[in-house]
Amino acid sequence: MNLENRVKQQYSDFGQVFNRKIFPEVFKVIDEKNRRKNSASHRYGGYAILYTKVQYQPKIMIIGNNPSWFNKDSVYEAHQIVNELMKAPPVENSYLTHNHVFAHRLTDAFNRVGRHDLLREAVGMNRLWLQTGQSQTGWTRALKSRSPILGMSLVDYCESKTLEIIKEISPKVLLLVGAKAQQLNTADLRGTETSVENVSYPLGGGITALARELENIVKIHGL
Repeated sequence: MNLENRVKQQYSDFGQVFNRKIFPEVFKVIDEKNRRKNSASHRYGGYAILYTKVQYQPKIMIIGNNPSWFNKDSVYEAHQIVNELMKAPPVENSYLTHNHVFAHRLTDAFNRVGRHDLLREAVGMNRLWLQTGQSQTGWTRALKSRSPILGMSLVDYCESKTLEIIKEISPKVLLLVGAKAQQLNTADLRGTETSVENVSYPLGGGITALARELENIVKIHGL
């Protein structure tokens, strides 16, 4: 089985386990939030694994915390995008083609370094795959609640599978963007050809900080 098919298998596996029987506490929160929302709001329950196409040994792989909405101005388009992203790795680079805040900030930081090419050619995903919106209020306990069937929480499941995908992708440099993404335990990557770099979350002054960090990373790793 080639790399793309192995990654696609992760989509198939997650599609089978992400349900209310296996993660009842998570779906209680999803149901509650959807009951409270108005008709013009984004529905909860979507997820995304990869933000880019599958590539072997890219120069950079980007790990964020978890997905938010994929179009900040259109709920309809945001739903259309996430519905496609739930099926398989995208053929487009979400950081470049979708109208979401994180994408714009990342683009700004990479452009300040004059290395838009690194973002264009990067592989990207998150440590946690479920969309939780702009605020994570109410999610913490549910996301860490152990599944009565799998014996692990949704956070544990996603983090373990994220690490499996990182190993399959084998990037030269792994960027953990922000403090929450940096909770991912990358100890298993020690001794591999992947270098792990903790970088700033691009919010406010964090965009300038991230740009400075990227400039240093490019020099250190010869990107």
